Formats: sequence, structure tokens, C-alpha cells
Amino acid sequence: MEQPNAKRLDTEARGINVSDERRNCGDRRTRPTPPLSRYIFKGRRRQARRECEEGNYYVDRYELRYLFIISAILVLCFADAYMTLTLMRFGGYELNPFMLALMNKDIVLALVAKYLITVLCLIFFLVHKNFRFMGRFRINTLIYGVLCVYSALVSLEFYWFFRVNQILSAVP
Repeated sequence: MEQPNAKRLDTEARGINVSDERRNCGDRRTRPTPPLSRYIFKGRRRQARRECEEGNYYVDRYELRYLFIISAILVLCFADAYMTLTLMRFGGYELNPFMLALMNKDIVLALVAKYLITVLCLIFFLVHKNFRFMGRFRINTLIYGVLCVYSALVSLEFYWFFRVNQILSAVP
């Protein structure tokens, strides 16, 4: 019968530090923790624990800034939908063919689809924020990119809205 600490004694006899053996960055679990697990609300992991994990890794807790960024994106998504519908009343049109087809079918369906697609993409980006895309840049830069694109789009729509109001108010 083998002793419970036989492996430990064997590694110490060979001059191998036990703590070094545990930190070899190999996955000791039979399967990795899934991205959406029970630890998402009570886990402690906020960043990579070891140098070898600097590539692609999941976390249990997210920085507070992502709450604000994602909230801002969702508000901008709503503002984009509102401004698009407002500009369409003044003769504008939807450039996105998928959204145009949904709007021709049902406006409420189009708005729900737009919001759901945005929310699902943001959840995916947030869960994978520490992964690298094509080995070059981290996914969290896409979150900032979406914020910038939505900000520019809504700013442009507000500009068009005020421009249309100026033109319409100048017409007798």
C-alpha cells in the first residue's frame, strides 16, 4: 500500500520543489471552468494569477468601468433607435438592410432584435474581454470600439435631426 504523501516525498527526494511542480501552468482540472458558471457572482478571480495565463483567460469579477461602459452603450443603442425612427418620419431611411427588412415587417420586432443583438454581443465581448482576437488585440478593445462607434453614430443622427429642423423651420 502506497503512503498518502508518497508523491511529495518522491519529489522532495529528487530535489524538486513541490510549489514549483504545482505552478507548471498545466491545467490540473479535468475540464476548464466554463465562461458562464456559478462562480460568476461569488468568484474571486479578477485577473490572471500566473504569468503563463496572460493570454486567454476568464475572470469571475469584472471592473466597475465595464458596468458604466456597457450601460452607456445600451443607452446609445436606444438613442440610435429613437433617432433613426424620428429621422425616418422626416424622410430618412435605414441603411442597414437587415434592420430595414425587420422595420418593414414590424417596428417593435426590429427594435427588440436590435437591442437583443446588441446585448448578446456585449455579453460575449465582456465574458471574453481578456482573450486576444487574431493574436493582435484584446477583445476589451472591441467594447471601447463599440462605444466610440455608437457615440459617433448618435452624434451624427442628432446633427441631422437639428439640421432637418433648421431647414423645416426656414420653409414658410
